[in-house]
Amino acid sequence: MIEILQIIFFYFIFSLLLFLPFNIFSRANFFNNIDIVEKTSLNLVINLNLLLLLSFLPLSIQLIQPFVILFYLLILMIFYRKNFDLVFKSLKSFFLLFVIFVLLAIHISTEIFLGWDAKYFYYIKSLFFYENKTIFDLYKFEDSAWHPHYGSYLWGFFWNLSLVDNEYFGRLFYLFLFCYSLFVISKINKKQSINSIIFLLLIFLSYEYEFFSGLQEILIFSFLILISKYFFLILNKKNNNEILFLCLIFLYSNLLIWIKSEGIVYFFIFVLLLLIQNQIIIKRRLLLLGFFLTFYLLKLIIYDIADLDNGQKTLYNFEYIANLDFNLIIYKLVNIFVWFFYYLSNNVFFSIFMILIFYEIFFEKKRVKMNYAYYKILMIYLIFIISFITAAYVFRNMEIEYAIRTTMDRLMMTASGFLIYPSIKLLAEKFYR
Repeated sequence: MIEILQIIFFYFIFSLLLFLPFNIFSRANFFNNIDIVEKTSLNLVINLNLLLLLSFLPLSIQLIQPFVILFYLLILMIFYRKNFDLVFKSLKSFFLLFVIFVLLAIHISTEIFLGWDAKYFYYIKSLFFYENKTIFDLYKFEDSAWHPHYGSYLWGFFWNLSLVDNEYFGRLFYLFLFCYSLFVISKINKKQSINSIIFLLLIFLSYEYEFFSGLQEILIFSFLILISKYFFLILNKKNNNEILFLCLIFLYSNLLIWIKSEGIVYFFIFVLLLLIQNQIIIKRRLLLLGFFLTFYLLKLIIYDIADLDNGQKTLYNFEYIANLDFNLIIYKLVNIFVWFFYYLSNNVFFSIFMILIFYEIFFEKKRVKMNYAYYKILMIYLIFIISFITAAYVFRNMEIEYAIRTTMDRLMMTASGFLIYPSIKLLAEKFYR
């Protein structure tokens, strides 16, 4: 019973990240034409980037948290002192999110086993943060060099808020982010009942405990879900909030490079996807490129100062790549494409997207022409992802079948995050046409 009450408590703690630092009920010009859900998304990504900044400080979580909590409580009282009735009404609109989060959190609490990478890498790093250490202590953990730190920092940060000393409470933030991202993109119809059905269906199709066993892919998956929606909104001709959606894409993309090494790949994919958009004026594209490069450079500098690896420790090396012979490359390619189609058939979102996109291209050519910019984004993303997966295994110095069977399903799951929103949009348009 105590654990269930704490799960509920954690839901409201996580929800605070949606209501601050901006008042989501504000009618200021900047927020004038923005849906409340988009305002909560802006608050969430700002808070996550603020926590990222805090993770760079030579200060422990235990020292930082009291000030963070006090600061946020003060902002809450100041901004919402006249809007508490609206806050409660808004929480009612998130009631289904609350129910699903609690039910899945209870399921997670009954499993309590960690994935392989989580057990040997991420959990240990989260322990560093939980036990009064900082990013500048991570060099003591030799295997820390394989993975960025931010996912473990979030794990340790929220674990430290727990009254019951169980590490999984820190991982519940991963669950909250997952549920929230699907909740946001399910808002595609004027009828709330239909949106609720879509949300429940998405949860049913995508939830597996393994993804919440401390593995970091679920964080990237959730961010890709949100980013894909903002790409669509930018390319929507009726959109009047381009700057806001560009900021959201940039801020969510920034988080990717601090979570997993492949986050860098997605980071630069989104840079390229933004640069080729003629709908965005050239000055904004160049400004975005500057921001992206600056923040990536910031990562290199910070990890160098903290004596952490910036990617030098890897399963890829030039000597191995240079000595690859033609027969070995063909052997690897055959295995890659056979297993790719196997995992494609097992990933419902990838499969639905592939069927829909090819149907649109060959049978709905008028619609493709009408939404050419968006379809171009999706196809280029797909080409980049297939190229990335292929190169990752061709150039990896590991027995090919073992490498594929231990990681490709997660790579496919992560990449599919960007395809969920366009899939449900296409299905919804066909169903309600």
